This record gives sequence, structure tokens and C-alpha cells, in this order.
Amino acid sequence: MQKKFEDIFKTFYPPVKKFAGMIVKSSHDAEDIAQEVFTQLWAKPEVWADNPDIDRYIFKMTKYQALSHLRHRNYVASQITDADMDLVSTVLDDQSDADPVVCNEIALLLKLAVDRLPEKRRQIFRMSREEDLSHKEIAQRLGISVRTVEAHIYAALSDLRKVLPMLLFML
Repeated sequence: MQKKFEDIFKTFYPPVKKFAGMIVKSSHDAEDIAQEVFTQLWAKPEVWADNPDIDRYIFKMTKYQALSHLRHRNYVASQITDADMDLVSTVLDDQSDADPVVCNEIALLLKLAVDRLPEKRRQIFRMSREEDLSHKEIAQRLGISVRTVEAHIYAALSDLRKVLPMLLFML
């Protein structure tokens, strides 16, 4: 019985991981999803022991796990609101009421997070926030569409929201 599962695992783990990666766009998350799929599968020998369509079953499980993962990730991201981002900005702007050490640490963490953005996204985000340029002005300067500028800023804010819980914890 264990040998049968090992054969299934060896055969399907790499394509399952690749399939999950295509859905979630993260190799780390894809690996977690693949491991979860096979953990759940191991617990149900009645499903995999003599199933000629096990490949279809496994890929369906993978699809549902990946979609569940995306829903959860979107839910967590939605819990960190623009109000939270405004709170961090307020603390950084009004350092008179806050501990200067904490403000400096938050500012450093935000700077590091911005510095880790892909080059084009970082450039567009800084033009928007530091130079206070409109989306249209950024698009004209860079020779790209306004929608591309909006997409980069949205992606940058999404990336920064990932570090926000740590920043809010420091306040």
C-alpha cells in the first residue's frame, strides 16, 4: 500500500507543484499546496488505492487548494486597509507624539520594503509618492499607459501591505 502511494507521489508531485505554481504565481506557495494535496491524499487510501483516474482527482484537488489559497491571501490582504497605511504615514509625519526610535524603525522598514520592489514598480511608486506626480504625468514621463502606472502602484501597495502588519505591531 505504501509503495503504491510512493509511486503516485513520485509520478505526480512535480507536475502538481508546477500546476499549483501556475495558479498562485509563487514557487514557495506551490510547494506548500502540493504538500497539502499529498498529505490529504495519504489520509484517504480508499481514493487512491485502486483509482484509474487518480491523476484527474489529484489535479482537481490541486486546483481547489490553489484557489482556496488565493482566496485566503486576498482576504488577508483586504484586512489591511488604506486606513492602516494612513496610520503609518501619520505616525511618520507627526513624530512629535511618537517614540522617535519607533518612527525611525518604521521608516527604515518602509524604505527597505520599497527598495525591494522591482525596479520599474519602485520608480513609479516613488514618482507618485515622493514627487507627488499624477498617474498621467508619470505615464507621459515614462512613455507608458496610465493603466500600466495604476497597475504598478496597485502592485506596490499590495507588496507594502505585506509588511504592514509588522509595522502596525510596532506602533
